[in-house]
Amino acid sequence: MTAPDLTAPPAWPPSSCVPCTRVRVPGKVILSGEHAVIYGAPALACAIQKYAFAKVTTSDASGVHLKVPEFGIDQQFSLLQLSQLAQQTQCRHQQYLNASGLLPSVVLNPTEFLAAALGASGLVSLLSDQHGLVIELSMDLVAGGGMGSSAALVAAMLAACFKHLGQPLTDTELVLKTTQSEHWQHGRSSGLDPYVCVMGGLQQYQKGYGERQVLNELTQYFLVTTGKPESSTGECVDSVKQQGFPQSLWQEFSTVQENLRTAMGLNQGIKVLDAIKANHQLLHQIGVVPALVCEFIAGIDAHGGAAKICGAGSVAGDHGGLVFVMGIDQPLIEKLCLSHGYGVQAMRPDLEGVFYFD
Repeated sequence: MTAPDLTAPPAWPPSSCVPCTRVRVPGKVILSGEHAVIYGAPALACAIQKYAFAKVTTSDASGVHLKVPEFGIDQQFSLLQLSQLAQQTQCRHQQYLNASGLLPSVVLNPTEFLAAALGASGLVSLLSDQHGLVIELSMDLVAGGGMGSSAALVAAMLAACFKHLGQPLTDTELVLKTTQSEHWQHGRSSGLDPYVCVMGGLQQYQKGYGERQVLNELTQYFLVTTGKPESSTGECVDSVKQQGFPQSLWQEFSTVQENLRTAMGLNQGIKVLDAIKANHQLLHQIGVVPALVCEFIAGIDAHGGAAKICGAGSVAGDHGGLVFVMGIDQPLIEKLCLSHGYGVQAMRPDLEGVFYFD
C-alpha cells in the first residue's frame, strides 16, 4: 500500500454548485525524540502523504453541523453548545493539571472533542444566528497510531472554517489553536504534532519552535502499522513521568537525535542505521515498546536494517502503533510484516503542510 503522490492530491467527490472551502493537512511521524521532546530535548519529525480532509459549506440553519463518517458523527451543535463544551473540557483539563482529575476523563469522546475545539477556537464570534456551517471531515490516517491524526484533523477543520468565513488563519495561528486541543488529548502537548502537520516537510522541533531541514530522497524507508496501542499518548507520557528518569537520559535522546539529523543530511546510511538502533534502545529503556514489537524490531536488526516506534508507543498490550523501518528492501519487509500480521507502506514525505484546494 502506498500513499498518494504529492503532485496528485486525493480526489474529492464531485461538488455541487454550493460554495465550499476544502483543506487537507498531512499527518506526521517522529523519527527521533519521542517523549524526550516533552522534557525540552529536540525532536526530528516529518510530515507524510497521509491526510486529514475538511470541507465546509454555509448552512441556512444556525450553529454547526458536524459530519465525520469515520467516527460515526452526524450531529448539530448550537453556538452555545460549542462554547459550553469548550469550557467544560478546559475545566476537566485544568483538574487534570491540578492532579484532581484523570486524563481519560478530559476528552469524553471524539464528537465532543471536535466540538470543543471549535468552541475554543474563537469561531463562535464569527458566526451569526442567521447562518451556520456544515463541516465534513475525513482522513486516511490511522487514528491513535502515531501519525498525529488528532492534530491533523483539528487543523484541517479550523483552517477550512476560518477560511470559509473570510478570516483565514496564518500558519502560526493555526498551530496555536490546534495545540490547545492537543493539550486536552494528551495532557501536556509539546506542540510538535500541530507544528509539523501544519508546516510540512522535515522539521527539527524544540520548545515550541521548529526549523525546516533539508530532506534528501528517502529510499528503503517504511512505516509499519503494528496495531492501535492500548495506552493513549497521555497515559504513556504519564507513565514515563512517574518513573522519574534523570535529565541525563533526555540528553542521550538529544545526542541520538542530532546524530540522526546529521547523518540524514549527509546521506550517511550506516550512521542513520546506528542512530535509529540507539533510539530504539532508549525507548525500550523507558518502557514504551511492547514485547512483541521488540521482537519484530529485533528481526529487522537481524536482517541488517533498523527500526523504532515513531509515536508514544504503549505501556500495555501488544500493539505499539507505528514503527519506522529502514535499511532492508521492500520484499523482505513485506515478508516480515506478513509473518507478524502487520501492515506496511513506503514512507512518502509531504512538503506542503496545510493545503487549501480553493
